[in-house]
Amino acid sequence: MNISSNTFRSSIIFVLLNCVIIDAYSISISARRLYLDPKSNSTHIRVLNLDTQAQRCEVSMKDVVINNLGNIELTPKGEVTENSAKPLIRLAPRRFTLGINDNQLVKLLYRRKPGVKNGEYHGVLAIKCKDKIEKNGNQVSVTAALVHNVPVIVRTGRMPIKASFLSTKINNNNLQFGLKIEGQRSITGNLTLTNPTTEEVVFERKQLSIYAQHPVITLEFPLGKYQNGPLLLTFTEDSNFGGELIIEQSVK
Repeated sequence: MNISSNTFRSSIIFVLLNCVIIDAYSISISARRLYLDPKSNSTHIRVLNLDTQAQRCEVSMKDVVINNLGNIELTPKGEVTENSAKPLIRLAPRRFTLGINDNQLVKLLYRRKPGVKNGEYHGVLAIKCKDKIEKNGNQVSVTAALVHNVPVIVRTGRMPIKASFLSTKINNNNLQFGLKIEGQRSITGNLTLTNPTTEEVVFERKQLSIYAQHPVITLEFPLGKYQNGPLLLTFTEDSNFGGELIIEQSVK
């Protein structure tokens, strides 16, 4: 792979990992990750136009893979993955126009088709909006667009998972450790390092995700003044993403 291809792929990964509630061409979105299963068979995302121009928007599902770094990455155009979430999701609406300060609720509905194997399926919801500019004679000009890519997880049912902390150690005033999962699904949740005596939060990372395709990640937290005190490392799975796992480990 050449340098330009690597740069392009890195840019795609960056967009996927940073699609938080911020504006891009003054378009804001209300969620950074979406989840569906048979019990939670519908979800939604709100698209808000803060621009001074009306916007023409469209939404679609795109296929992804989990790369060697454990990050979501768009597949080449036309490539379909075995665990594609696209066949399991219906979108409504797919196209819409947003006036100034207008918003639109986009719904995602789970629909399982015959022959689909039990498991976890991945994709991204691509939200593309362009300026809609009226010209003389009622002609319409549409400008270039930036796309929000929002990760989507779909599970066909309940799937067991185990997780554990690995190789926890303090080095140069930093806490270094690994987090490993065992199972056929991902986990998403909050990782916190606290002082169990005072319940003070030393460090926190929200919406951390680990995928079965890359089941071990390594992390490092700065300790500051807490390097000699009692510490507790906790991962709490977010119930909004189909899990209830909680693991803890004391740090000495």
